[in-house]
Amino acid sequence: MLFGIDSWIVWTILMVIFLIVEATTLNMTTAWFAIGALVALILRIVGLPVWLQVIAFAIVSLALLLLFIFMIKPKIGTLMKKSEATNADRVIGIDGIVTTEIDPVNATGLVKVKGQVWSASSEDGRNIPVGKTVVVTEIRGVRVIVKPHEEEQA
Repeated sequence: MLFGIDSWIVWTILMVIFLIVEATTLNMTTAWFAIGALVALILRIVGLPVWLQVIAFAIVSLALLLLFIFMIKPKIGTLMKKSEATNADRVIGIDGIVTTEIDPVNATGLVKVKGQVWSASSEDGRNIPVGKTVVVTEIRGVRVIVKPHEEEQA
């Protein structure tokens, strides 16, 4: 008996509460307590005394939490910080051909660069007609920002 209730009920309720909190917060802190409650529940099923269930709950929960904080979380953090190159920046400075008129007012325009078709906007906010050679100056989201090729500007 734990708090006047059979301990298996208490451990089950605690485990469910910890899992619900974990699912809503996504902080990876209460999951370890849910595992501790599961261990205590297993000890209850085996028939071990309540005091041992409580000690096992505390030790398992704390050990898993500390393991996560000091060993696993730093490694996850370094993995998350590594930005993966998409190679999209390879089109910057490359010539392309306007395949659909670039019209900033209607937010339309397509440019073919290195065999790929990109949504495009003009650097200076002017229309660029179909067939015009352009140079990619930057990428904003999924759009390339272009300007007319220097040879054709004159």
